[in-house]
Amino acid sequence: MDSARDRFMRTCSILFVLVCSLLSPITGAFLSDSAEPFGTGLEQTTNENITDSYSPIIQAALAHKSDLSIYSKSQLESAEQWVVIASQYAGEPAKELPGAWIVDVNPSTASELFSELQENGQIEAAYPLVENEMLARWVPNDPKFSDQWHLQNTGQSSGTSGEDVNITGAWNTYRGSGIVIGIVDDGLDWNHPDLDNYYESTLDYDFCNDDADPTPTSNNAHGTAAAGVAAGVGDNNIGISGSAPEAGLAGLQLISCSTTDVRESSALGHERQNIDIYSNSWGPSDNGETLEAPGPLMLAAMENDALLGRNGLGNIITWAAGNGLTDDDDSNYDGYANLRYTIAVTAVSHNGDQSYYAEPGANILVASPSNGDNEGITTTDIEGSGGYTSNDYTDNFGGTSSATPLVSGVIALMLEANSNLSWRDVQHILVLTSRQNDASDSSWGVNGANYDVSHKYGFGVIDASAAVSMAETWVSVADETSATTGTLNCLQCDIPDNSANYVSVNATVSEAIMVENVDVIVDIPHAFRGDLEIILTSPAGTKSVLSEKHGDSGNNYNNWRFSTVHHWDEDSRGEWTLTVEDQGNGDTGSLDSWELILYGTEIDLDTDGDNLTNSNETEVYGTDPNDYDTDDDTINDGAEVLIYGTDPLVADTDGDGLSDGVEINVNGTDPLDNDTDDDLLLDGQEVLLFGTNPLVADPDADVDDYYWFEDCNDTNAMVYPGALEILNGIDDNCDGQWDEGFNATDTDNDGLSDYGEFHVFGTNLSLSDTDGDLLSDGQEVLIHLTNPLVKDNDSDVDGYYWFEDCNDTNASIFPDAQELLDGIDNNCDGEADETFNGTDADEDGLLDLVEFLEIGTDPFDEDTDDDGLTDGIEVLTTLTNPFVPDLDADQDGFRWFLDCDDNDTTRSPNAVEVWNGLDDNCDEVIDEGVDRAAWISPAPLMADIALNATNDSLELGVILELEPLDIQRLNLTVQWYRNQSILGQGLSFEESPHNCQQPNSTFSQELCALNGTVEPYEIKALISDDTGSIEIKWLVTYTVWHPPVIEEVDEGSTVQTNEKGLNLNLPTMVWVLASVVVLLVGILLFTRRQSSTPNLQIQPKQAPPLFIAPPKYADVPAAPDFSQMGEYVPPAANDFDTNRWK
Repeated sequence: MDSARDRFMRTCSILFVLVCSLLSPITGAFLSDSAEPFGTGLEQTTNENITDSYSPIIQAALAHKSDLSIYSKSQLESAEQWVVIASQYAGEPAKELPGAWIVDVNPSTASELFSELQENGQIEAAYPLVENEMLARWVPNDPKFSDQWHLQNTGQSSGTSGEDVNITGAWNTYRGSGIVIGIVDDGLDWNHPDLDNYYESTLDYDFCNDDADPTPTSNNAHGTAAAGVAAGVGDNNIGISGSAPEAGLAGLQLISCSTTDVRESSALGHERQNIDIYSNSWGPSDNGETLEAPGPLMLAAMENDALLGRNGLGNIITWAAGNGLTDDDDSNYDGYANLRYTIAVTAVSHNGDQSYYAEPGANILVASPSNGDNEGITTTDIEGSGGYTSNDYTDNFGGTSSATPLVSGVIALMLEANSNLSWRDVQHILVLTSRQNDASDSSWGVNGANYDVSHKYGFGVIDASAAVSMAETWVSVADETSATTGTLNCLQCDIPDNSANYVSVNATVSEAIMVENVDVIVDIPHAFRGDLEIILTSPAGTKSVLSEKHGDSGNNYNNWRFSTVHHWDEDSRGEWTLTVEDQGNGDTGSLDSWELILYGTEIDLDTDGDNLTNSNETEVYGTDPNDYDTDDDTINDGAEVLIYGTDPLVADTDGDGLSDGVEINVNGTDPLDNDTDDDLLLDGQEVLLFGTNPLVADPDADVDDYYWFEDCNDTNAMVYPGALEILNGIDDNCDGQWDEGFNATDTDNDGLSDYGEFHVFGTNLSLSDTDGDLLSDGQEVLIHLTNPLVKDNDSDVDGYYWFEDCNDTNASIFPDAQELLDGIDNNCDGEADETFNGTDADEDGLLDLVEFLEIGTDPFDEDTDDDGLTDGIEVLTTLTNPFVPDLDADQDGFRWFLDCDDNDTTRSPNAVEVWNGLDDNCDEVIDEGVDRAAWISPAPLMADIALNATNDSLELGVILELEPLDIQRLNLTVQWYRNQSILGQGLSFEESPHNCQQPNSTFSQELCALNGTVEPYEIKALISDDTGSIEIKWLVTYTVWHPPVIEEVDEGSTVQTNEKGLNLNLPTMVWVLASVVVLLVGILLFTRRQSSTPNLQIQPKQAPPLFIAPPKYADVPAAPDFSQMGEYVPPAANDFDTNRWK
């Protein structure tokens, strides 16, 4: 067993090496830092191996199918036939693939046998024909609504109006007549009354029972329903209508039994010249874990469909993209649906959004309406009870199984509109006309060709009317070309587990292809391939998601081919990048190799950008495709060929001496005509020799045998090169000079040459004084510089011509006249009043010119304004106006500019300053040095005042010897103070007597508390004005008296307070009272003895005559008695007590 395993592994290794060597790169590519040259296409072969003649996708399929590790033991043991690839082998030749043989084998020994044969080089490859179960695309069991909204959606199923295939307009002209659709499925009830009108019974076949009757067995209604969607008969008053209601149908029963590579290839190659469209609503399981692709025979059959079918135009193969969205399936895991020969169709609901089962995929070309939002598709069913229903129709059909035949029917209309459409033309038209649906969906993007494309919807929902309209006038695309990188091995390309550090490889494509389909073949050993995200990025930046993370626990992508249409019409040139990222945990793998295959049309390059393709330059015109301007005439090759018709290989096509570029871009001449203006002068001669206009014929107008550009006057036959020169102002001999030879002659002897008189001055060369002013023409021109043609006058007859006289209208003005002080140049020496420079005629201290020109005073009058001040004093000293008399209005001996008030005689510079708020002496200082006391009288005059404050009022005042206007101007204020405390303001101050029984002020309380003669208080009046102040002071001595107050004490009190606030206890108070009583009694007795007047007058409010001041004030003298002094008379002139007042 171990030996068998060893041999098996050795065989696989040899097979792998062999395949890699056979798939060596045939086109240039770059992988990381390595490079391989690109080839020209798939057809190039490098050796004699049969497999080398196969296309890359068949080679990849053969490598995949030949890997025996993909088969289970039971599959290998049940395979009774193998396909062998060899130049000769005992077996039946496979129809579709040259070099392929179907061989009957013993299953138990087959694998070892073929491994040994391959190891010995007797065969190239072999694989078992394993029978596979193919499933109809799942039909969801959704409730139905109204019929056939997919053909015309008016919102009848509560969907979005207009979300249909827009087919009714196309039916006006096309209904699929003459086009045959092959329904490859589980059979077709061809006797159904809604299917039999155009049924092609000679083209159908049952590949399960190997007969010509595809009638389905019970419960195999899938194909019948698909046939109704595609080509149910319309306008027959029964049932439904298909999208191609007059197209023919052919049932090809295949999937009602297990399939093999042989059966599948037989079905898809059946009647390929007569069947136009193969509609396939089947494929591998959509469980998200199945990776299945057609075998080499099936692939060869589909390649032959494209290359040979329909007489070389190619059969159209539609394929259901799959219904595995709920299992995270992707249409790119279906090797049938992702083949470039097929049109992968996905499904949208009646609202135009993704049906809940519709798989995404970069291989999806178009979308088509099907069930998905509780609404199914109404179509035919097997007659009787063997189908989905028992009434011959079903309204619950759906899935991509329904979307696909709907597209097949639309394509039938396109082929009817234009029978010359190839299989690639159909794909191009669908790409260009499909309608973008669900436009806000995030899956939409714009590729490098500015096409909207989506991994959900491809290029959008098929639009039948737009597709048919474009098909009518479609011009077939150019032949397909392709390029491949070959197998690119990737070293050290381990894929990090669950990491954003993905593996990235790239290949640089230099071949210019307008891309249609792209295949990517990868070999990725991995323990959990569902963890991988695989993305292909084009040079234009378009990303194709080939695989996303999903729950597929299967191992490896073994030579698996992914496909994408997302790069449609992009330029292939540049760097293509493949990234592989592991987005799951716990499983690892590596990218061992990959291959990029590009399909499309060759871009006929214009390498040098001259608007001629490279092929045209090399094959037609012989120009250099890498040189924009082969003949270097500054006109690119394309312009010479396509616009001007000149020879791109010859710089001067017409041989006129001017290059084509100069003629076209500079001179505008005809590069195909050497004499554009037909004047018998070549364009080159005119431009290069004569400098003439080659577009205008050059005449000899005066017929003197000289062209106009040679003749200096082509209108005068007497003027030409070599003629006799005469004095006429004309260059008679065309030597560039006029009247040469007459410069030295002077006929009238006026000092001017005849040439000068004729040409320059216009004077009479025979008359010396042309203007008759007694000055010869020579004197006027050469000496006086006057006009010899105009007479020179002496208008004022002062003996001087006008050009000598500075004023020829005034006879008093002439050269040598006496100069006057009048601002005029009297003697014509160029200066005015120059004899008065520095003179002072009136001796006023001002120069005559200054007075005359600047000031305006009379230079001959020393006192222009007659005010007694000379003009000089006024201008230079007093700075007064010498035109205005300067007066002394108040006659105080001071003119106004010296007097501070020329209307007031009391104010002048020599006045005495008095106290009045005015500047009396005009020194700009007010009341400076004024003795303010001289204007103030105090009342009373005495400075010391003794006041009996108990009975008398205090009255003080100031008398101002000022006028009211002075007082107002001085802004005088009088404020009264006692010991710096303000008492009030005004000219007087009065203070009432102080009643100590009821003190009426704080000051009264203070005096009464002292009770006697109080030390003098200073009272002053502060007289202030705006510039100063003066104080008048009085010293007032107050005398007050009041009896002491004895406070009564409540009974029981043991404390008495005396006048001084002494606290006495009760015994002490008793002794004191007793003593006082005894003392009073003694005094009373004493006074009675001494008194001689029994009746004593009592003045209760005055202090007794012998009143003794309390000890505190014992040293204060008593107030003076002013009554004994008589009336006070102040000294004369207010000279009173000056030593006491201030």
